[in-house]
Amino acid sequence: MLLSRSFTVIGLGLCLATACGSDEPDPDEEVNCAEETRDDEFVAGMSKAGDLWTFRLMDATPAPPDKGDNSWSVRVEQEEAGLEGLNLTVTPFMPDHGHGTPIDPQVTDEGGGDYRLAPVNMWMPGLWQVTVEAQDGDQLDSAVFAFCIQG
Repeated sequence: MLLSRSFTVIGLGLCLATACGSDEPDPDEEVNCAEETRDDEFVAGMSKAGDLWTFRLMDATPAPPDKGDNSWSVRVEQEEAGLEGLNLTVTPFMPDHGHGTPIDPQVTDEGGGDYRLAPVNMWMPGLWQVTVEAQDGDQLDSAVFAFCIQG
């Protein structure tokens, strides 16, 4: 009985010493994106179909998207015509960690259905899902671009 308690105390001490159960994400975590199957392969002009509109990631700097601040050019279309004047919201999120980013991407309407999103901050390695939501009056649509950030 005493031996069992000793192992329990030692185990608890080791757990506390190594931040066992810590919810703090590790920005230097090693990630092998070659093993990730839930991500998209970046190709300039790649598209995602929403329920109403098509969302195209026209370009990204850096390309493919990488750790840190990224700048994206997104085009929102309906039947290949760009949709101007939409209200866009951009939400980067790490589903495996349950968190987003502390930096809110700013959206610049460049006209003709083209929008600049910057910074799209993916500050740590792993799978990022970036939701682009577009609203025009009472019409709302979205698409998700998923990229694995190597680390």
